Amino acid sequence: MTDQVKLILLGVLILLAALIVVIMVINTRKANIKKEIEDLNIRFNTIKTTPLAFKLNKAQAMAKRNADTAEDIKVYYQKYEDAQKHIDQIGTMLEEIEDSLAGKNYAEAKEAIVIARENIEDSEKEVSDIDRFLEQFQEEETGQRENSTRLKEQFREIKLFVNENSNSLSVAYEGIEKKIEKVEDLFSQSEEYMYVNDYASSEKALAEIDTLIKDIKNCVTKLPELVSDAKGVVPTLLDEANRQFALTRQRGVYTEHLKIAEKIEKIEESLNTDLRVLNEGNITGVEENIAGYKRDLNDILSTLAEENKDFQSLKGRSDEIAANIAELRNLHNYVGAAYEKDKDRFGIENIDVYLNNEQKAIDDYQASYIALNEDIADNNKPASELMARANELFIHTEEDRNKLTKYKADFDKNTTDEERARSQLMKLQVVLNEVEVKVKEFHLPSIADTYKEDLLKGREMVTKIKELLSAVPLDIDELNKNLDESIDFIYKFYNNVNNVVGMAIMVENAIVFGNKYRSKYPEVENDLSKAEFSYLNGEYTKALTISIACMEKLFPNSKNTGYLENN
Repeated sequence: MTDQVKLILLGVLILLAALIVVIMVINTRKANIKKEIEDLNIRFNTIKTTPLAFKLNKAQAMAKRNADTAEDIKVYYQKYEDAQKHIDQIGTMLEEIEDSLAGKNYAEAKEAIVIARENIEDSEKEVSDIDRFLEQFQEEETGQRENSTRLKEQFREIKLFVNENSNSLSVAYEGIEKKIEKVEDLFSQSEEYMYVNDYASSEKALAEIDTLIKDIKNCVTKLPELVSDAKGVVPTLLDEANRQFALTRQRGVYTEHLKIAEKIEKIEESLNTDLRVLNEGNITGVEENIAGYKRDLNDILSTLAEENKDFQSLKGRSDEIAANIAELRNLHNYVGAAYEKDKDRFGIENIDVYLNNEQKAIDDYQASYIALNEDIADNNKPASELMARANELFIHTEEDRNKLTKYKADFDKNTTDEERARSQLMKLQVVLNEVEVKVKEFHLPSIADTYKEDLLKGREMVTKIKELLSAVPLDIDELNKNLDESIDFIYKFYNNVNNVVGMAIMVENAIVFGNKYRSKYPEVENDLSKAEFSYLNGEYTKALTISIACMEKLFPNSKNTGYLENN
């Protein structure tokens, strides 16, 4: 192959390569444009298929009864028409782009795509704004339908409950059925309103349904108990109230002030009205009324019981008051006499004014007691009122009786304490004399140095008591204090001396007994000599210990060995 041919072939290949590149570029550009067109068509179809017309019709129907909303709908209706025109224009643009692409006017198609994209973006914003505005009306419809479904489920449960409990609800079954029928009618009305887009009326019907369902539920829940109370509990209480009222009157208890008959009659009339209301399937106000009947009837029974109790207790309380007044007079006389007799002797505070006032009080109590008994006999006043007066009078007489009793106890104590002091004084003198005689009688070789001091102190205590007893006024507290101290000291002194004397006698007896064995047993001689020495020195406890030990040696038990056994 010549060089010329090679050059020709090379030129042909370059032309083919350039042609292929151009074709590929054109195809790629065309593909890109088609892709952009497809994207625009998708967005356009999304805008075009948004159900604005349907939502707008719903909104217009719902806004007919609301002037403010209707004005807004007008504004958005105009926006909707503008948006539709804009959508139509975009449709035309997309058709023109398709034509340019078919005619291979790619540059023209590219420019048209840019413009179409901007228009689609604007249209998307318009449609989104209109759709957002109209969606609120759609939400209202959805909410109402959900509410309607919820209420239907509640209503279904209520109807099932009524059917299952028809026996216990039989009294008001007809009235309940009427309410159920009304609910069903309202549900039909609500559906019709929603069908014609009258959601305001539908909402009103649903609200009425909600109220009725709550009313029926409340009724069927509480009705059995209310019927039981209205036909059982309350009539039983009425019968008991009438019976107790009749028995109370038979006993002669005054009851006019209680107006029992009027109260019972009023409750019976009101109860009959409530029963008619229950028969209609209505409990409005009945629950409160029945609670009131039970409370009022229990109050009547309680009041009658209190009146009967007070009526029966009046006689006993009256007797207690009479006893108190009688005792008051006796105490007043006793205290007055004791006061006059002992006021100087014991230095008693002046109570003349108190005694005079107390005498007047006793006379007033007597007058009140007589008036009380006259009212009891007349039986023209409530027993509770008379009992209150009686209790008050009893409390006053009881307080005065306690006060006079205390005065009497104080005066008696003064006299008793003085008598006790004089009696104890004589005993203390006898005890001191007995101690002195006993010490001299037994000629004890030695006695404690404190004996004479204690004896002198005892004599001084007795003298002090005598002085206190002769003083005017007599100081009872000081006398009792000195007397108690003297009794404690002198009797301890007496016991100590008795113990010493008794121990000394025991030592003497032991030594005398042991003397029989002194010559025979040197050990006995030794022990008894020690005992005698301690005895003469006044060590009576030590002497007794030695003597007893010596006797144990003479007469041992089975476990020890003594003088007698060893010899």
